[in-house]
Amino acid sequence: MRKSIIAAPAVFGLALALAACGGGSSSSSSSSEAAPASSEAAPASSEAAPESSAAPAEEGGSIAFSYGNESAGIYPIVAKPAAAQAEARGFEFLEGSANGDCDKQVQDLENFVTQQVSAIVVLPICGVEPVTPVLAMAKEAGITIVGYSQPVPSGDGAIVYKNVEGAEALAANAIDWYNNEFTGDKKDFSWVLYTYDQCGQPCTDRTDPIRAAITAATGVEPYEAESVAEETGQKALETLLQKDPGIDMVIGINDAGALGAYAALAPLVKDGTRPATELYVAGMDGQTEALELIAKGGGEGGIYRASGALILDDLGRAVADLPIDILQGLVAVPATLELPYEIVTTADPARAQAIVDTYSTLTQ
Repeated sequence: MRKSIIAAPAVFGLALALAACGGGSSSSSSSSEAAPASSEAAPASSEAAPESSAAPAEEGGSIAFSYGNESAGIYPIVAKPAAAQAEARGFEFLEGSANGDCDKQVQDLENFVTQQVSAIVVLPICGVEPVTPVLAMAKEAGITIVGYSQPVPSGDGAIVYKNVEGAEALAANAIDWYNNEFTGDKKDFSWVLYTYDQCGQPCTDRTDPIRAAITAATGVEPYEAESVAEETGQKALETLLQKDPGIDMVIGINDAGALGAYAALAPLVKDGTRPATELYVAGMDGQTEALELIAKGGGEGGIYRASGALILDDLGRAVADLPIDILQGLVAVPATLELPYEIVTTADPARAQAIVDTYSTLTQ
């Protein structure tokens, strides 16, 4: 069955972490991108590669982190573990203050070059083009460069996410629910996929596997809407429900959009319009609000059933570890550190609560 596509206003909510992911897409103090992945980060690639132009490491030095959106709620959950890990390994940790301003991020990077830091970790909030010249300057100055969520020009390494594997795992959870718990008529099954193709491959690597797997399992193609924020997610689903009141499943490219879908569906469950056993909502990132719902059994009727989550404190430690490993010659360059997702579900609410508790300590 062919489903139609609806466009909803898109908000820059995935600095993946969408961008995976780095910045928050809501005004709350939680991440739009993230939470649990395996508690152990995947090892950096050890394949032989050209050696970095950065000077070999002596003990100590400084790691500079240009996240680009330091006012986002996710930021301290990443930055505090990064700072602690850098300090534990004998390095100073410096932070940018662009707060969403593209020009200010370039200025931050220029300042880091002037300060002659040992390494820069950067999430280019406005794409790689604006930061390419200053990263070339940093390279010429012998500074190690690491991309956050994606490789960057002149980079010696990158911290990236296993987006395809995470998407496949979330789709598998949704398909298991469809096969074993869905009580509606499968002949009338319909579903929605929230996308955000503007951020390129990091985003399509999340949505393409979900679309393919669930369409193959159900024989139904999704309605699609662009949404990475709760407000747009709610409006998009309310619009789609006018066309198809029987929508049974919504999966978001991130949790923020999926939380909007939850907000649209929860009243229908509460007033008995829709049975909870016919509804499945899930997203990616491990946003705190999503994890809080999962910890409480999935919210109204238990319909918020899963989040494909990145473990943010693991991510933070990687922000320090990868550049230091490069500086100390512990990995070949270019080095790639791949971080996995963890599918956190209502089957294990204690796990969701444990992650929420950890994040709470990092935002106090």
